[in-house]
Amino acid sequence: MFISGFKKIREIRVKSSKIGGGISLPHAIWLPALTGVLSLAAFPKLNQGYLDWACFVPLLVFILRCAGARRAFWAGFVAGFIQFFGLIAWIPQVLTRYGNVAEPLCWFLYLLMVGVLACFPGSACAVTRYCMRGLGSWALFLFPAAWVSQEYLRSYAPFGGFPWLLTGYSQTDYLHLVQISDVTGVYGVSFLILTFNSAIVWALLSDTPKSRRMAPLALALLLLGGSALYGERMLRRWGSLKPELTAALLQGNLSFEESERELAWKFRDGYARMAERLEGTKVDLLVLPESPTPLMFQFDTVYAGTLRQLAARYSLGMIFNNVTVSYAGGGERYFNSAYFLSRDGVEVGRYDKVHLVPFGEYVPWKSLFFFVESITKDVGDFQPGSNLTTVRLGDHTANALICFEAIFPYLARQFVRRGSNLIVNLTNDGWYGDSAAPYQHLAMARWRAVENRRYMLRAANSGISAIIEPTGALQMATGLLREDVCVGRFGFVQDQTWYTQHGDVLANVCVIITLVLGAWSAWSLRRAALVECASLLAL
Repeated sequence: MFISGFKKIREIRVKSSKIGGGISLPHAIWLPALTGVLSLAAFPKLNQGYLDWACFVPLLVFILRCAGARRAFWAGFVAGFIQFFGLIAWIPQVLTRYGNVAEPLCWFLYLLMVGVLACFPGSACAVTRYCMRGLGSWALFLFPAAWVSQEYLRSYAPFGGFPWLLTGYSQTDYLHLVQISDVTGVYGVSFLILTFNSAIVWALLSDTPKSRRMAPLALALLLLGGSALYGERMLRRWGSLKPELTAALLQGNLSFEESERELAWKFRDGYARMAERLEGTKVDLLVLPESPTPLMFQFDTVYAGTLRQLAARYSLGMIFNNVTVSYAGGGERYFNSAYFLSRDGVEVGRYDKVHLVPFGEYVPWKSLFFFVESITKDVGDFQPGSNLTTVRLGDHTANALICFEAIFPYLARQFVRRGSNLIVNLTNDGWYGDSAAPYQHLAMARWRAVENRRYMLRAANSGISAIIEPTGALQMATGLLREDVCVGRFGFVQDQTWYTQHGDVLANVCVIITLVLGAWSAWSLRRAALVECASLLAL
C-alpha cells in the first residue's frame, strides 16, 4: 500500500496550465537557441537593442511547455551559452596573445567560463518552471523577478562577480529608457524588458478571456510609457546643465608589445608631447589612462618630475594610473593605483584599486588554479586596496574607477555616497583590439553616470575615451587603436539620486519574491503530496 501510494505521488503532474494549450514542442531546443541568438544581437557591436523586447518569447514558450524544471534549466543554459559564447568571444585572444596560454587550455578555460555563466539564466528558468507546480500559469510573471535575481547574483559571484552585459545594457542607446536607472539601477530596465516579454507570451497563448489576456500587456505598455515619460523629463533636466570646466583625456595607444625602453620614453616624453596640443586651451583637469608602464611614480624621480612639471606648467589638476608598492608588514605588496595631482603638481591623493580582475590581476585560490598563473606574469600579482578613497580637487571631490571597476554598479554608487562629485574611469582596453569588448565596456560605464547623475571622464589607453554626461549621452568620444586627445566640458554635481542613496532595492525585492514564491511552491507541492498520500492510505 505504501509503495503504491508513493508511486501515485510521483505521478502528480504540474497544475493544468491555461497557456499554450494544443501546442506541441517535442525536442524544440531551437526555441531557447533562438533566444540566445537574438539576445546576442542586442548588444555591441551589433546594437540591435530592440530585439530584447521580444527575444525571450521563444524561451518562455519552451519553459511553459517542457516536462519539468530540469529541462527548463537546460533551455536557459542553451540560451545563455549561445549568448555568452558570442558576447565574450574576445577572451581567447587575450589568453593566447597576452597570457601565453596554450590554445587547447585557452579554449577549455573559455568554454568553462561560458558554461558557468550559462548556469545563471538556467537557474532562473528552472525556478520559474518549478513554481508552476504551485502557481500554475501565473508563474510566468515570476520570470522577470527570477531573471533579475540571477543577474544580481552574477554581479557578486563567483570571484567577486561578472556583471557583464546584464539584460538592461542592451538599451544603452535608448536614453529615454536608461533614465529610470537613477531609481532602479540597470536592473530596473532588465525587469521592464522581461515583464514585457512575459506579457507577450500571456497575450498570445493564454486561453483566458480576451480582456484578461490583454491586461498584462496593457500594464507592461503602461510601465514602458511611464518610463519613457520619466526619461524625457530627466533628459530635459540634466541635459540643460552648462558645465564650465574643461577636461582633456590623453589616449596614448601604447602597445603591450613595445620594449620597456620604448614605453619608458613614451611615458616620460610622449604624454608631455601630446599635452602640447593643449597650448592655448584652458584645461582644468588632465586625465591619463590605465596603461602598461615600466616606470614607477613612487620611485622614479625623473618620471615623477615630468608629471609634476606638466601639471604646474599648464596649471591643471591631473589624474593618472601607476603601480604602487608597499613594504608594510614585511614583503612587497603591489597595488594598481590612481594618483591625483593638484594644479601645482603636488600629490593630493591616491586610490588603490579594490576590485581586482580575477586571472588578470591576481589568481584566486592559487593552489587550485596554479596552471593559469602565467596570465598574471606581465601585470603582476596585485593586492586589493582597502579603502574607497575619494580625493579633494579644489572645492570638490572626485573618485577613480580603474578598468573593469566601472561595470560594478555598487562600486560607483558607494563612491558617490561618500561625497564624490565626479567619476573618473581610467582603463586599458588595448588587450581586446578592435573586438566588441571596448564598445561593451563603454556601454556599461555610461550607466554609472546616469545612476548617480555624475559626469564621467573616461580615459582609455587605446580607446574608447569619452566624456559622459549625467544623462549617459556621449559629449565627446575617440576612436579605437589610435593616439588622440579628447577635450570637452564637465562639472561637479552635488545632488544624490535615489539609487545612490538606497541602492539596488528593486533587485533585492526580486530576490525576496523569487525565494518566497519558490518556497511557497515547494510547500504547496509537499502539502498536496501529503494530502494525496493520506487519501491513498485511507483506502
